[in-house]
Amino acid sequence: MNTLSTFSSQHAAKSVIKWNLVYILVVVSMCLIVNLSVRLDYYLLQGIPELSITETLQGLALICINILFFKTIKVRNVGSGSLLVFGFFTALFIRECDFWFDKISHGFWLYPALISSLTVLFLFFRKRKKAIQEFINLLKLPAMSKVIVGVVVLIIFSRIFGTGSFWRDVVSQDAFVVKTIIQEGLELLCYCFITIGAWETYNQAKMLNTKDCSN
Repeated sequence: MNTLSTFSSQHAAKSVIKWNLVYILVVVSMCLIVNLSVRLDYYLLQGIPELSITETLQGLALICINILFFKTIKVRNVGSGSLLVFGFFTALFIRECDFWFDKISHGFWLYPALISSLTVLFLFFRKRKKAIQEFINLLKLPAMSKVIVGVVVLIIFSRIFGTGSFWRDVVSQDAFVVKTIIQEGLELLCYCFITIGAWETYNQAKMLNTKDCSN
């Protein structure tokens, strides 16, 4: 019995170590991808325009985030909460696509963003009590803290850190290019971490329901 318990403990320890090593490799890879993308954009495009490697990767990361939270909508006990988060990132994706919407008219992205947000809010508050409880259940998942941190850094830190007037004081030449590189690089890094958090949230939600069914 003790031998079996020791074997089980060793197996669990190896699984934890393996998972953390994989996690570290994923984070390191994302950091390298971000650094590579901003460097390629600078040397090939002399900055980070709307049609750049960095901006494209940001869009792809947002698509992954939306897919993961859309799948989480189907998970029991957190579905409505995931719907609210999905709506938020959908609006964020539309905002990131403002370059394409501006071809219709300047600032046109606001209209589809409002429509999608109002639709999600309507669906969320249609079953308010259940929806609020499921949103709380979602927030209880450990991985959601990574999503929240990523969003805060994305919306607040990157904007403040990327203030043009500050960088003009720091760098006399090409201040706007430097500012854009740093800001867009930080935003991409945030989206990468949010993607990890969204994936973990989805899997934790499924595990939570599996445990509930077994009890």
